[in-house]
Amino acid sequence: MSSSQASWWPLTVAALTFITLVGCDVPTGNSSPSVNTDTEISTPLVQEKTFTFLGGPNSEFDPLIDTTSSDFDSLFEVESSNNDISVVQEIDNFDIGNLNEALDNATGSLTFDQKTLDETFIDLKKEGFTFAGEKQIEDLNVELQVSAKADIPVRGSRVAFRKSQNNYVELGPTTIEVQNITSSPTAPGGVFDSLRFTYPDIRVEPYGEDNQLVVDFVENPCGSGPCGSNGEYERDMGDGFRIDLEGARIYPDKPNIDKNGTVTFNIGGQVNPDLMVKNDDKISLRASTSFDNFEIREIDVYEAKPFTVTITPNENGGDINVANDNEVRTAAFDGFEGITDRVDGLKLADVSLTFQVETANLASTDAQVHAAIQGTNETNQIYLRGTEDQNMSRGADRNVSSLPFSAAFTENGVSLQNESLIKLGVGLEEAALGETVRTPLLVDGDNSNVSDFVNTLPTEVRLAGQAEINTDGGGLQVRKPIALDANFSLNVPLRIRDRFVVRDTIDADLSDLNDLTDPEEDANISTAELQFSYTNGLPLGADAKMVIVDAAGSVIETFNGGFDNDNFRIEPAAKDKDGAAAAPSSGTFVFTLGSTQEALRALAEGDKIRLAFNMDQAGSGGGSEAAARLRADDQLTLNRVRLEADASIQTGN
Repeated sequence: MSSSQASWWPLTVAALTFITLVGCDVPTGNSSPSVNTDTEISTPLVQEKTFTFLGGPNSEFDPLIDTTSSDFDSLFEVESSNNDISVVQEIDNFDIGNLNEALDNATGSLTFDQKTLDETFIDLKKEGFTFAGEKQIEDLNVELQVSAKADIPVRGSRVAFRKSQNNYVELGPTTIEVQNITSSPTAPGGVFDSLRFTYPDIRVEPYGEDNQLVVDFVENPCGSGPCGSNGEYERDMGDGFRIDLEGARIYPDKPNIDKNGTVTFNIGGQVNPDLMVKNDDKISLRASTSFDNFEIREIDVYEAKPFTVTITPNENGGDINVANDNEVRTAAFDGFEGITDRVDGLKLADVSLTFQVETANLASTDAQVHAAIQGTNETNQIYLRGTEDQNMSRGADRNVSSLPFSAAFTENGVSLQNESLIKLGVGLEEAALGETVRTPLLVDGDNSNVSDFVNTLPTEVRLAGQAEINTDGGGLQVRKPIALDANFSLNVPLRIRDRFVVRDTIDADLSDLNDLTDPEEDANISTAELQFSYTNGLPLGADAKMVIVDAAGSVIETFNGGFDNDNFRIEPAAKDKDGAAAAPSSGTFVFTLGSTQEALRALAEGDKIRLAFNMDQAGSGGGSEAAARLRADDQLTLNRVRLEADASIQTGN
């Protein structure tokens, strides 16, 4: 180094040192340096989770609805060939029972009066006989074969019988009596050698014209039953008789409903030829015939006025009170019990019920069941209401309607209007006595509010009603025991009408967020979010709600609580013409967690994510307008759920 260089070098170093010191911050209190660090979090929380719509604990994938649970094991049915789902419910235990009062209501006060016959067969004085003392009657020129006819009055104003139609009344444990038989003149050997009572309008089995009720008075009866050579009953001469007519049929002559009729009986006999008579004697007979303990067990009539019969108890005989447990029959839709534990707002489309009316021993007639049918659950109640059937091809005899209506129903003293009731018509013109007839009636959107009724998801059904029989006033056949019962069956494809919500919970450890929330550090958070990617094979879309909870299950924060942000949307699969999924959709949606350390600090305690999917049909592709039809193996897959965060963290000052 030259001497000149040696002179300026120390000055130069000193100057540079000064400049460097002026250009730097010199810490005065903390000697630690200030450091900016870029931090990135990318944590997979779920690596592909697939849900099937229906399933059980042994299913390959987690079901949205567990059909093996007690809530749903009797609600859904899956067709093995194609996995189509049907919603199935049945009520078959209304236990309405017998309608034996229907027979009494049909016949009204039909009665067969007592008839007293007082007949003079021979009047010797009037015939001009004059002789002294006594003579044997066989010595006189008189006809000893005698006969008479009498009519038993039949009264009633509800039914008509035509002999040309062989209309009849079949008797229960009824007896016919003939008593107070007296004859004149009094004679030791009796007035008559033989005497026969014939009832041509009363027949015993097998009810042919040759099976008339005949009673012969003879000296040595053959027995108490129909033991004569032609099935006649035999009794001692001079006695009355009492004969059990259970199972016998009476064929009245009563062609007009509003007029009385008759049942004929004849008396014939042979006067004792040895009878000693005077010239002023009268050969006569007096006897009374009547039915005792009269009971009808079957009728076949030409015409009968319409009549009603209660099919559920009616304690006071007046209005039917639906709120009175003693006047209703109840049954349960078991499969709807507890459905809201996993699903909210499930609404089915294309809903119909089959209402099967079962009758026995009603024939050649019709029955109109007038009913108040109330469905209830824990929070709601609804009546199954009939409307005038828009599908008239069903026929008037199967009309399901609330109009017209004759029964009076109340609920806690308030009259129920027709619009809250339903009438189910059953045609029995081709039915036969002795057989049970099951008539299925379709209750659907054409004739009722059945969709609203079923979609209330009632857990109990209350039925109160009465039946109107023979509404056209025509012919009628009725036999005890008379039975009427009813059951519901619901079996429809699982098609969704509106929205419903399903819920699921996934494990989600968000503790990695602690890297961004140290209070000793400043963080500039550019991204903090949960990313979801999906593949949807359901013919339903969904708006997603997310609730983050801690290990104790306490809610930390809710995202999209009102399902009103379209950014959190799962698009539906395209549908075919029947509404089933044809091609899956796929996409992503992102929940932003926050942009400050304070916002993320609580979320770092997150342990689980509760997801709720508000399922609907909006935006379904494929050009199909059909309601979504769900299959058991339709799948929704969350391909990935990932926690992503980016931040710049400054440490020190």
